[in-house]
Amino acid sequence: MRWREQLRPAGFRGAAFEVAAHSADAAGRRVQVHEYPGRDRPYPEDLGRKTAEFTVEAYVVGPDYMAARDRLIAACTAAGPGLLEHPYLGRLNVVCTGCRLIERADEGGIARLTLSFVEAGENRFPSATNDAAAAVDRHADAALRATETRFAETFDATRLPGFVASTATEIPALIHAPARPS
Repeated sequence: MRWREQLRPAGFRGAAFEVAAHSADAAGRRVQVHEYPGRDRPYPEDLGRKTAEFTVEAYVVGPDYMAARDRLIAACTAAGPGLLEHPYLGRLNVVCTGCRLIERADEGGIARLTLSFVEAGENRFPSATNDAAAAVDRHADAALRATETRFAETFDATRLPGFVASTATEIPALIHAPARPS
């Protein structure tokens, strides 16, 4: 099958158009380059795959080109991602980031549009998680406070030797004292 026969009809969110040319920044990595004093070579930190970007030189032509132009502009103005039927690249979930319109009096019946798209993904990261260590600390602190309160309410040293009573009153201070290095 010849290449022209493999091309698909172009459209965005159901608004059809023709393609004069296209370009894509479809591959590469996001990299943060770290340069350090006294080093001759940088450290490139890989941040993941680069976002694919597409530019389509589109046009609509014919006696009803204005209606087709308006449908395409409305599709590009709509919020959120949409389906781009790309003649060369197939079906892509994208967001339109730009739509530049050119109409010339000496070219009646045609509107040329430069459409810019970026691939659309899911908003998965970052996500909220429970801080288990902090929850354990909060519960341990609450348990300690409850134990101290209960001890203070129920401990009766009136019939015990004096050293027991004095030691018992020192216990909460010993529990909360910072650990001494050994």
